[in-house]
Amino acid sequence: MELLEGQTLQEHLPQGALGWEKILDIGIQAAEALQAVHSKKIVHRDITPANLFLTFQGQIKILDFGLAKPAAGQQPTDTTPTAADAPITSTGTTVGTVAYMSPEQVRGQKLDARTDLFSFGVVLYEMATGIRPSRGPHPGWSSRPF
Repeated sequence: MELLEGQTLQEHLPQGALGWEKILDIGIQAAEALQAVHSKKIVHRDITPANLFLTFQGQIKILDFGLAKPAAGQQPTDTTPTAADAPITSTGTTVGTVAYMSPEQVRGQKLDARTDLFSFGVVLYEMATGIRPSRGPHPGWSSRPF
């Protein structure tokens, strides 16, 4: 396991919106990291500020692949069996952090890389504004129409 020194993006956000240079730097690195994950046909399913880690050297790392799964209809490019191959969730169930979930993830539908991109968009919005877009009386998207 890699030793990471720094802090999560979530720990940066209570200070409010980030400057545009920081947003671009973090955003580009996170997008490249997601592209690497998606090129392996893996969907993370929980992209949040708590799962984006900024090292003291300024590198972004994606954390917590505990909910990651092969994209719908895909097999990962590495076929070596791992503990992650064991079923964690059942068809039709919802996992992840509600406020960052795509509508299809909330509905428990089959997912592909687009769900991570939706979540990443929510993170980018939060970095730019200092607020999470989903702040209704109910957590996540439950109070919003689809």
